[in-house]
Amino acid sequence: MGLEPPPCVIFALFCLLVPIFMAYNGGATAATVDTIQHEEKWSPAGIGLLGSMDKIGMTMAAAFWGYMLQRYSSKLLLCIGLLVNSASTMAFGTLRNPTAMCLAKLLIGFTESLQWVWAPLWIGKWATAESLPIWMNLSGGGVSSGVGNGLGTIIAGYTTAQGFSYEFAFQIEASVLFLLSLPLLVTSEDMLIYRDDAAPPVKIKSPVKRVVRLSDGSLDEHLVDAAGQPSQPSVRPAPKETVASQLGELWGNPLFCRCAMAYASANYVNSALQFLWVRIFMELWDMDKDYCVTSFLVISASSGALGILAASCQKVERDHAGKLSTLRFVHKAFSGAVLGALVVVVGVMPQLHRSEASSLEQRSLLTTWVGLSLVLVGVTAVPGLLQILCIESVEDPELRSFATGLAQGANNFLGFAMGPMVPQLMMDFLECHLGWGHEKALVSALVTALLGTSMGAFCTTLAVAAVDFCHVPSASDLEGETESTSISHVSGSEGECSSRSFPEPVGNYRS
Repeated sequence: MGLEPPPCVIFALFCLLVPIFMAYNGGATAATVDTIQHEEKWSPAGIGLLGSMDKIGMTMAAAFWGYMLQRYSSKLLLCIGLLVNSASTMAFGTLRNPTAMCLAKLLIGFTESLQWVWAPLWIGKWATAESLPIWMNLSGGGVSSGVGNGLGTIIAGYTTAQGFSYEFAFQIEASVLFLLSLPLLVTSEDMLIYRDDAAPPVKIKSPVKRVVRLSDGSLDEHLVDAAGQPSQPSVRPAPKETVASQLGELWGNPLFCRCAMAYASANYVNSALQFLWVRIFMELWDMDKDYCVTSFLVISASSGALGILAASCQKVERDHAGKLSTLRFVHKAFSGAVLGALVVVVGVMPQLHRSEASSLEQRSLLTTWVGLSLVLVGVTAVPGLLQILCIESVEDPELRSFATGLAQGANNFLGFAMGPMVPQLMMDFLECHLGWGHEKALVSALVTALLGTSMGAFCTTLAVAAVDFCHVPSASDLEGETESTSISHVSGSEGECSSRSFPEPVGNYRS
């Protein structure tokens, strides 16, 4: 029971607005971290741990939510998750104890992970072929998280600048999430399912009925089939017995594994560039911080919009040819990002040997911006399409939620967590252990970030090969196909064949 709004309303409320205001938390935390550290006397290590607790929770919980979605109602889990997320956000903005704030932040990430697992599965079921790439890119392709982070940064930065406590920005988020839980509570459960067999089974009456007299003398009507056997209602197929069997099945799926790695590679590049952008331009070109931030906002927004627009024009089909076409588009996008990475290296290298007033400084800056634009167009065009491929590569609908949870967990760890960490570790190693200069170490960190484009291109190349290999017809397949084609040809031309192959009775000629 409940309301049954059209799928576009469900998408706007629970696949777009809810992820936006969940991602709001990350931007608000980044904008208020200095205020929190000053007011609460946090240590540098403690404030760093606080900022990463939600990502730790998301990484821990992704596969767990995928497994739970196999066994429990989507509506039940979504309602619990959204209410707990709202309460945890309010607690984070109200409590002052460091331990309580870290636990609240962990719960925020833990429950946010459910939304990122359920949304692509729901979109894969309810979106049409034309709207599928658009919806997937808007929800999981970086638009919702980017808009949410930006909104949180703007609101938290503005309110703290006006003298409000940092708590106010998080209380706004908690209130909006609680309001969004109200339409979720009154929405029909059938509108929130993400696979065809998730609905309660329908009892179909047999055309034959028989009245059976029970032992106590009462009469009861039982449905029986044509053979006289009691009819049984359809039962939902039981899920896999163990997690190990599901992991083994997914590990043996090369298309899923390679698409998941490519998905994480794209977000690795995105998060690493966000982490390094300001330092690169401040230290290599001596730009003011305001100009660095402005250049990042303009280039990332315009390049991201162009990449998502290009991906949205790619029609996604669910057959073999459609998967192959989508993979080839993703490979082209990664190849363009690799080309952009090479342009960035060409633009950055002159700055390592520049004089005080180099005539190449402006040209190298423009070259670097052009290269970064190509990189961002490529890596923002592919996440939504790779999510679709990860889902469609799993044939068993019962296994798709667990597979999506694993893909999101790998993305959170290898993409969002390793993106800032690996370049920083490389930079520290080169400076502290090899004695490199700061600028050379910084450029090496940038190159480490850009290597993710090559990893994505490599994974998609292997994915294309896996799709081609899995669909190479054998000799028996070709023989069977030829036989079935000839049979269908004969049956389709039955009248013509009968008139040519089988003569009419002699009596017809006599008449």
